[in-house]
Amino acid sequence: LGRFLRNNNALASLRFVNFHVGRECAHDVAMALEQCRHDSLRSFDLESSNDEDTFSEIAEALRFQSQLDRLHFDCNNIGRDGCVALANTLRRWQSSNLQCLTLSNNNIDDLGLEALVEGMTNCSNLETVHLCDNRSITAAGIRSISPLLQSETCSLKFIMLQRINFGDEGAIALADGLRGNKSLRELSFAPSSAGITDIGWAAFSMLLCDTSSIN
Repeated sequence: LGRFLRNNNALASLRFVNFHVGRECAHDVAMALEQCRHDSLRSFDLESSNDEDTFSEIAEALRFQSQLDRLHFDCNNIGRDGCVALANTLRRWQSSNLQCLTLSNNNIDDLGLEALVEGMTNCSNLETVHLCDNRSITAAGIRSISPLLQSETCSLKFIMLQRINFGDEGAIALADGLRGNKSLRELSFAPSSAGITDIGWAAFSMLLCDTSSIN
């Protein structure tokens, strides 16, 4: 794999999907990513590997691939350690091209999300974030997104939060974070599983009635 990546300067996408990446294979992938210096690679997918340790090693190796604009990491059993590894990589990218980050159906919790947000603040081109089915995220984790939404460099257009029970406190945190935000086009969550009552909906209603974000 290392030789293939080094010698292929036209490769645009690298995908490992429904493939259990063991320790040895993860090490080989990480070494290949560290050695590859081609700007052609734009999309990297690691999905359904179900191993956080292998993900962390690969995530750390991606620090050499700041030209990537799409990262897909669904169904990898990513927990707090994996989030920290990925966040460290995002922070190290001096000029990030990242536009889409998908992290659905993992084991991300509030502290993991907080770490991720710290990395995402360095990605001024980031437009899409998927966090669906990370059911350990609560209102506390959602609250950590607010600084990202309020950043002057925020370019987020789509945030997907389906099947996360963040309740009224999370709804209020989202509404507060979006106040004044001029980039977001779609905030997607499932009302049946978000745990929102009239209190949370009232916060969204007040936000929608505030035209400052569109003027």
